[in-house]
Amino acid sequence: MDSKAQPFVQKTDRGLDSFKRSMRRSVRRGRGKSALGAVLRGVLVSASITVISVAIFALILNWWDASDRAITAINQVVKFVSILAGVVSALNGQTQGGTARGVCVGFLYMALGILCYCLLMGENPSLTSYLADLGMGVASGGLFGMILTSRRSA
Repeated sequence: MDSKAQPFVQKTDRGLDSFKRSMRRSVRRGRGKSALGAVLRGVLVSASITVISVAIFALILNWWDASDRAITAINQVVKFVSILAGVVSALNGQTQGGTARGVCVGFLYMALGILCYCLLMGENPSLTSYLADLGMGVASGGLFGMILTSRRSA
């Protein structure tokens, strides 16, 4: 053993090993934090809640003779609840960017709904109907995102 060598020396240099450790640490911290991934997760949550709600509502309609106005109102409530759940999922504890994520979730959710409606029903509603649905999704998603982020940051 060399007399000049110290038995225990702490590494303080900023070499390649330090860089690798910090990169691994930042990757672990950032897992699942991508904005695009969060928005897509929010859209999937919204779509899942809609499918489940519509299936339950269809079963209820077998016993309940509802008017067209009641069905339309319940469908709107299902859309709002689905967008709210999707925005909550997309935010996932974030305190910034809630409005943008909410707008994206609302827009993509409504666009997906319009696409599915056209494919399943084979009908093409008017352009104003499409724009009204997209506007409702954008407005409600943005408002939900804004409210949720302002509540978390306060």
